[in-house]
Amino acid sequence: MAYLESLAPFGVKRAVLTGLDGLVIEALGRGHPPAEVLAAELASLVRHMTPLAEALSGEVRRFTLATENHEILALRVGEYVLGAVIERGMDRKAVGQELTRIALKVQNL
Repeated sequence: MAYLESLAPFGVKRAVLTGLDGLVIEALGRGHPPAEVLAAELASLVRHMTPLAEALSGEVRRFTLATENHEILALRVGEYVLGAVIERGMDRKAVGQELTRIALKVQNL
């Protein structure tokens, strides 16, 4: 099943679905960063932020990384991570809502 296709109309540059091992399960888009790099780095960030989240009596569920020109929206769904790269100024809310919708499907994996 293709989970990420619904992000294409939002103008997402790159999106990935990965496990906590950082291996790509599904990818969408082209260009930089390569899907393998994005997946590995998102999984690494989740693993490294987990102790802080646990110290706050919680778990990593969602985070955003912003640079001068791009933003990465990421969601943790159990043992999976969804991430999308968008250009600054794009509709973050719509992309975030679509990622949440996809997360509901991924929970059933």
